[in-house]
Amino acid sequence: MKNQNMFDLLLPLSPEQLNNVKKLESTCTNIQSAWLSGYFWKVANQKSNSVSLKIDESNKNNQIITIVSASQTGNAKLLSERLYKFFNKNNKTTRLINAIDYQFKKIKNEKILILIISTQGEGEPPEEALSLYKFIMSKNAPNLNNLYYSIFGLGDTSYNLFCQAGKDFDKRFKELGARSLLNRFDSDIEYEENYYQWSQELLRSIDHNNKDYKSSSSLLEQEKKVIISKSYYTKKNPAQAVVLTNQKITGRNSKKDIHHIEIDISNIDINYEPGDALGVWYKNDTNLVRNILELLSINSSDKIKIKDNILTIFEALKNNFELTTNTKNIVKNYAILTENKFLKNIISDNSNLQSYTVQTPLIKMITDHPSKLSSEQLISLLRPLTPRLYSISSSQQEIDNEIHITVGVVKKLISGCLYLGGASSYLTQSLKPDDMIKIFIESNNNFRLPTDQNTPIIMIGAGTGIAPFRSFMQQRDNDGSKGKNWIFFGNPHFTEDFLYQLEWQRYIKKGLITNMHLAWSQDEEHKVYVQDRIRENGKEIWSWIEEGAQIYVCGNASNMAKDVEKTLLDIISENGSLNFEDACEFLNNLRLNKRYKRDIY
Repeated sequence: MKNQNMFDLLLPLSPEQLNNVKKLESTCTNIQSAWLSGYFWKVANQKSNSVSLKIDESNKNNQIITIVSASQTGNAKLLSERLYKFFNKNNKTTRLINAIDYQFKKIKNEKILILIISTQGEGEPPEEALSLYKFIMSKNAPNLNNLYYSIFGLGDTSYNLFCQAGKDFDKRFKELGARSLLNRFDSDIEYEENYYQWSQELLRSIDHNNKDYKSSSSLLEQEKKVIISKSYYTKKNPAQAVVLTNQKITGRNSKKDIHHIEIDISNIDINYEPGDALGVWYKNDTNLVRNILELLSINSSDKIKIKDNILTIFEALKNNFELTTNTKNIVKNYAILTENKFLKNIISDNSNLQSYTVQTPLIKMITDHPSKLSSEQLISLLRPLTPRLYSISSSQQEIDNEIHITVGVVKKLISGCLYLGGASSYLTQSLKPDDMIKIFIESNNNFRLPTDQNTPIIMIGAGTGIAPFRSFMQQRDNDGSKGKNWIFFGNPHFTEDFLYQLEWQRYIKKGLITNMHLAWSQDEEHKVYVQDRIRENGKEIWSWIEEGAQIYVCGNASNMAKDVEKTLLDIISENGSLNFEDACEFLNNLRLNKRYKRDIY
């Protein structure tokens, strides 16, 4: 009783208010209680915050610039932080906020808003910007006549809907009456030059007095020095680590080639948490490099300048350029350089060009249409190599000086020939124990375990999407967490594709895993996927949600994640007696309260 009284004293309610809440609670069903939770959250989100009012008042003579970061792989976050520092150096009152933490219903009060946003999947916004996106696109979006804005979009031209998320926001902001400070910038994976041009023009647009503005080149040199002087490892300053283990964990008859890789970090100062990703700088396959050079009649020892370094063309292709992903720009430029009639016909029709690009890896295009190019011409076609991110499948608290990742080989069978992904084949086929590998940690604060170890969690993953949940279970086991744990996992075959089977069985026997439901899509007459197992257990899932469970989804963004979300909406609608629109709002509230988290790719 004494503890209960202390708890009551800590509540931000008067005794009379608390008594009224308890009376209301005693008359409510579970569903009504869940509805009230969402209702009060909505009311709280709409009310003005007293702290924000004080901040606005103290800066009433300044233009407050809000920078919203909407990142999928970390690039938008990095650029947002750089822009924030740059504006502050130029005496601008600026605030930086992650899209998932942005109180989007207050956007009508903004004067200047800068959005740096990436695009994922099929032209969709990154996970952390989904709630903002849905609100802005909805009929409830406010008039934005008083808003000036600018958008910097990050994307990949190898995808058809390049920078689509930024384009969608730009179009919608205009429809709502907002005025653009300057035209939207859409940038491919090599974004540095575009970023400096955009940031310079943006500052000039905000403040015409640019006498203190430093040139982009001097800013670049300053930022290079800052990056190099940092004590932790980043994408631009990766750590050199040693491979301990590289083991295939699918059966010999499996159509999937999935590897468990362990990396030694005992000699480097690197820290990570469950939910984080490992960035890997990979190298292109030696035979692939040789084939490209031979087909284009280029001597592998030719020298070429890459930035400030002189390399052989072989070294440059091996370490510096993307060779496994084709793009529309590459096809166009190759057709023009080689004057190939077939390719010129392809590029004359955009739909044919898109189809050809998707179905034809770079090496196949060159094999089918070889030509003679110079080293400089070849380099002008290619995009810079970028690191790949893999969900970490271990807990540092549990295994200490190691990082584990779970990697599936990307395969494409085209016209009887097998083509492999650059990074996945490097990691699974080329790396051996004791080899060195360049790595860095990409933090993912939007995919964390609950701080309350008693909170139940539901984990949904297919294929290598099980990786972060292995780290979750290691962490909860290490912490002695009392919260319930429910795993849904899917793959083609039980006998060939049950990843980490013995570990899950050990956790079940130990009582750490409360429920585990498996979906083997190729083992039964009718294909069964994780969403089918979720639907079968809808009533119990709803019960867990009412208990405060957090839901995690990891896997393919195009199919699996969409099907799972549709199934969750059906469960919420059926068990909560909600129509589709209200079910969507309920799920979105779970996302905003960080109870529905996705790591999709």
